[in-house]
Amino acid sequence: MSKRKHQPLDDLEMFELMQAAYPEKFQGDDDETFEAANEFADELQGWEDIADLLGRVAMLTMPMESGLTKRMSHCLGPVTVSNGQAMMCAAVRRDAGYLAEGGEHG
Repeated sequence: MSKRKHQPLDDLEMFELMQAAYPEKFQGDDDETFEAANEFADELQGWEDIADLLGRVAMLTMPMESGLTKRMSHCLGPVTVSNGQAMMCAAVRRDAGYLAEGGEHG
């Protein structure tokens, strides 16, 4: 796991993440949409709300290829870097719905 400290999102990053995660709720870049997204984020509480948000965030990650199955997946988890290679132990994995180039369906 990285020893770097996490950095909280700033207001603009939070707004853009809310727009990406909830496109049906937050369309546009006007002040009203910004305020609505901030209010929504302030009201997030409990297991169900946070699980929904993180499930949506997982689907926003860059798909990664499995070395074994060649399936592409969206993943969240701790990353380690060794010998110039980044490796992840995925705590969350969601199928991206397609195979990497050269992969076979199956």
